[in-house]
Amino acid sequence: MCTNCKKPYYISTAIAYTSGKPHIGNTYEIVLADAIARYKRAEGYDVYFQTGTDEHGQKIQEKAEAAGITPKEYVDNVAGEVKAIWDLMNTSYDNFVRTTDADHEKCVKKIFKKLYDQGDIYKGAYEGLYCTPCESFWTESQLVDGKCPDCGREVKPAKEEAYFFKMSKYADRLIDYINTHPEFIQPVSRKNEMMNNFLLPGLQDLCVSRTSFKWGIPDTHKSCKPAFKKLFIISFFLDSGWINSGCSSICLIKRSAYLLILKK
Repeated sequence: MCTNCKKPYYISTAIAYTSGKPHIGNTYEIVLADAIARYKRAEGYDVYFQTGTDEHGQKIQEKAEAAGITPKEYVDNVAGEVKAIWDLMNTSYDNFVRTTDADHEKCVKKIFKKLYDQGDIYKGAYEGLYCTPCESFWTESQLVDGKCPDCGREVKPAKEEAYFFKMSKYADRLIDYINTHPEFIQPVSRKNEMMNNFLLPGLQDLCVSRTSFKWGIPDTHKSCKPAFKKLFIISFFLDSGWINSGCSSICLIKRSAYLLILKK
């Protein structure tokens, strides 16, 4: 075992959604993450700092159609602006991942196939009230004044075929781990939010695909060919390979001014 090796530390921002130009919230987030990365390097950690862009989804497809260009051309423009601003701010990221990168798409397909083959992904149908700007389904009880609770816009009834990840299967394991490792999610308010709002009421299976639009990462081993969305957002934090190298701390920076720190 190496006794002189630096202790690894992984830090990531959320990924900027490329449906429009980056805004001050995105910039705040990357600068905050950069400050932590620089501080950890100064402390002697072997820091790996990752950021990037989320480049798929119905909203992007619609924006590209309205602009008369392809979705790829649209996200190329926005991702270029995002990266240019990050560089202008002299942020010290080690890796800028675009979800349209060939390596990333390959990673997503590999994860999907593994989960599907081991029975953790199944085919079903998703039905609810859909908000296109947020690309989210809601139940009637979740609406605020009959509108999307996140953005306040109109929602429309929608139903579509989809694939689901059996997240509920892992609820007890997650609850037990968080209870026995109270430092796993920090700050405590975010741990409580995760437990009280998601895990303890009953963790729902996660819809990991969409079939009502084309701009996504297609499933190549089934005829349905869904566009993966949430699955490749999750896999963004894993596809560098560095995270599996034994790092002791994983720090995810969120724009809403908090840190989610996961410690192995």
